[in-house]
Amino acid sequence: MTAPALDGPALEGRALEGRALEGRAEGSPRPAGKEAPAARPRRLVPLAFRLVGLALVGLAVGLAVAVRGSEAGDPLLTYAVVMTMAVAAAVWGLWLVVDRCLLRAAETLSREAGLIAHGNVEGAVGGRVPLARYGDLVPMARAVNDLSDKLAQVRRDIARTVAESTAKAEEQKTRLAAVLRDLHEGVLVCNTRHQILLYNQTALDILHLSGEMGLGRSLLHFVVAEPVTHTLERLSLRVREGRHLNHEHGTTAQFVGATTDGRILLEGRMSAILQEADAGAEEPPTITGYVLTLSDATSELAALGQRDALLREATEGFRVPIANLRAAVETLYDNPDLALADRAAFESSMLESCDGLSQRLERVTAAYRNVVTGSWPMSDIHSNNLINLVRHRVGNDTPGSASLEVTLTGLPQWVHGDSHSLVLLFTHLIERVHGLTGATAFDLEAVAPQDGDRWVYLDLVWSGPAVPSATLDGWLDQPLPSGLGGLSAGDVLQHHRSTAWSEALPDAGGAVPAARSRLRVPLPPAQSPLSARPRPRAGARPEFFDFGLLHQPLATSELGHTPLDRLHYVVFDTETTGLSPSTGDEIIQIAAVRVVGGRILTGETFNTLVDPKRPIPPESIPFHGVTDAMVAGKPTIDAVLPQFRAFISGAVMVAHNAAFDLKFLKMKERVAGVAFDGPVLDTMLLSRMLLGNDGDHTLDGIAERLGIAVVDRHTALGDSLVTAAVFLRMVEMLRERDVRTLDDAIRGANILVELAARERAF
Repeated sequence: MTAPALDGPALEGRALEGRALEGRAEGSPRPAGKEAPAARPRRLVPLAFRLVGLALVGLAVGLAVAVRGSEAGDPLLTYAVVMTMAVAAAVWGLWLVVDRCLLRAAETLSREAGLIAHGNVEGAVGGRVPLARYGDLVPMARAVNDLSDKLAQVRRDIARTVAESTAKAEEQKTRLAAVLRDLHEGVLVCNTRHQILLYNQTALDILHLSGEMGLGRSLLHFVVAEPVTHTLERLSLRVREGRHLNHEHGTTAQFVGATTDGRILLEGRMSAILQEADAGAEEPPTITGYVLTLSDATSELAALGQRDALLREATEGFRVPIANLRAAVETLYDNPDLALADRAAFESSMLESCDGLSQRLERVTAAYRNVVTGSWPMSDIHSNNLINLVRHRVGNDTPGSASLEVTLTGLPQWVHGDSHSLVLLFTHLIERVHGLTGATAFDLEAVAPQDGDRWVYLDLVWSGPAVPSATLDGWLDQPLPSGLGGLSAGDVLQHHRSTAWSEALPDAGGAVPAARSRLRVPLPPAQSPLSARPRPRAGARPEFFDFGLLHQPLATSELGHTPLDRLHYVVFDTETTGLSPSTGDEIIQIAAVRVVGGRILTGETFNTLVDPKRPIPPESIPFHGVTDAMVAGKPTIDAVLPQFRAFISGAVMVAHNAAFDLKFLKMKERVAGVAFDGPVLDTMLLSRMLLGNDGDHTLDGIAERLGIAVVDRHTALGDSLVTAAVFLRMVEMLRERDVRTLDDAIRGANILVELAARERAF
């Protein structure tokens, strides 16, 4: 369908009309004293009617005067007067009809159309005019309503488009923020005047800034200007000459800079932001800004400098001593008849030169090891995470290793190292030990530093003979499967400044049987472990003496006569909203760990959050770290306790200040449909049995006295692990007190409970 053709005048008229409407839409000012064209008809029409009416009235008056002045009273004049008055009345009546029915209605319609144009047309009532009000102007009113509907639709489309565009922009902004936040490099976006338009947190960390940097500030306030400006000039020249199209790095260039205070050396990469020229133009694009990525190269450049110095030391530094030694040897060789005194002098000089070379070689070797270690990427690692990765790799990724089993034991520790290479190292060692001894079950445990030792030991334990030193050295020379660049096991140890050795494990009596052995690898401790950051120290729980809970009957004969070191234990702990279960406080977390055969099976744990169906007091959150948001949607206590009861089935329960935790459990037995009626040992009571009533019997106090490193304290699982380590030490001490069986331990605890009850009675 084609549009109708328009002639020249029509086009010109519409163009003028469009410009007039455009001017009004834009609110352009009018010259003073000139009315809008739309307002003139409303004033000219009544003026015309009034002038015609006045003219007719004047004519009628003139005719009346003429009739009165005539002597005979001309009937024709009288008729003219009457007709003139009638016409004047008709004109006035017509004016009233036109004014009331057309002009006023048209003015009202124009005002309502203006309201619709400037108001909200979303609703059917607010965006439409009532047709019944306008009589003969109904077609115009209907046209206004049609325009209103279309205007409303256009506005809705615009609003929807704006909302969609805003949502997409917010999504892109969120993605960009996430990308910038997770980048390990500092990112800054600047214009050509070096004003900062965007930056991420890593940039602040690299430049060691906090609140100094801000949008709009100059980058050159924080970074030495010359490398940045020079790099921008290089890129500008490359783009102007068009070389960026075929250049290897395109619009990117690297540079080395520094902070303005000279403390930090920076490795930077600048990428130009281009604005293409207009279509058809032959001009090259212009650079409107640049993206700068920065990394802290201080340690890397220092390491390169140290390596250069070591290379000079290993070449030029050894040249003169070796030349002197060679000259002395040649002198002795060429003069076999040299006098004894002279020969002794030459031999002494040769010995001194050899000693000097040996010492210099040791220094170079140690310095090289420090350089290699310092430049290798490392981070703080939680030992449980590291060992679980080893378990996963041995159990799934290693061909023919389906029969190998790695058990995580002991307390978790924080170490500093390269997680990937350590996983490869221990996978390699486990496979070699399996091939040598046939062992298929291994324990892997992190042992805390003791007696001033700074190393954390990672012990691989198995049933079988130890690995001979020569065999172990051969394993360390072998390249690791999947190791980068032919990395060997010995290289991994060297990067960690570590070594490895194997030995048979003594039993409790000090003998050295061939039944169990270990391979020990020392690792450096963590530099700043996350969980070691101080949390508000919780006040110790009050000693909870519920004598009905603490006084237990002796166990059944078979279980009661079982030695303590042969029992299966579950050590547990709870976190609660408060310290008063009888007044409404609830459990918010339960955790437990198995202890079997004197080993803490760190890989066999129970740990779950519980929805208490009540707010967690804000004052308790800093101590256990559990918030309302963390427990929202978690299972309630009636669903958790049956699972926990199944986990402890057949085991002796152990807890510190056990009556406190048991009180919470007992109060929920009926609602959960379970019963906790097995034997329970309390490390607080055992501490009183061993150390007397005096002293600190809190968990922290006992652990400190026993030399047990506390990691992840004041969490349910962390406290369970610490309690398990404390309990195993106590089993050894109880054996020395002739407390050997479960009945012996329960009997001693009952005596303490009775004494406490009598003391409180007095």
